[in-house]
Amino acid sequence: MFYLELGLRHILDLQGYDHMLFLIALTLPLSFKEWKQVIWWITCFTLGHSLTLGLTVTEIISIESTWVELSIATTIFLTAAFHLIRNFSLSNVGPLLALIFGLVHGLGFASYYTFIAQNDSFWWAWLPFNIGIELGQIFIVVLLLFVYSFAQKIGIQLQMLRVLITGAVLSLSALMILERIPNELFNSII
Repeated sequence: MFYLELGLRHILDLQGYDHMLFLIALTLPLSFKEWKQVIWWITCFTLGHSLTLGLTVTEIISIESTWVELSIATTIFLTAAFHLIRNFSLSNVGPLLALIFGLVHGLGFASYYTFIAQNDSFWWAWLPFNIGIELGQIFIVVLLLFVYSFAQKIGIQLQMLRVLITGAVLSLSALMILERIPNELFNSII
């Protein structure tokens, strides 16, 4: 129960808002009437980040954290831009996008997870931690879909709201990208 609650708290922590931004960007074209797709897209994201979390913690793969953080910010930007370019229409590549970008985000969870699970059996902590993350993700997305639904009921055009949200996500993720560009990249350009 401890690790399930820890995964849930980790995803709902406002200091880790990059994960929330990705979920917002990922689900921009969705609404309650596509609830099955909502669950599927989020689950694909969870499968992706669970896989790389496991591979990283067990030291099968290792990527420097500065590049992981830059990649996470880039996935947020690309996801929001993808949906904006497609005019927020549903895409069959949504689950694939969620899975692939989930792989990137799992690399970011690895340092946090390694710290919390260092004294416990890997699987004993890994499964409930990921279930907690999945529950937190579903909560965030359902909350977002309620906002969409409420906005429609009070007469706000959903398309306009999605454009505004996308603008905010693109701006925040662009700032994150600029903040996370490793110094060695700047040095090689200059």
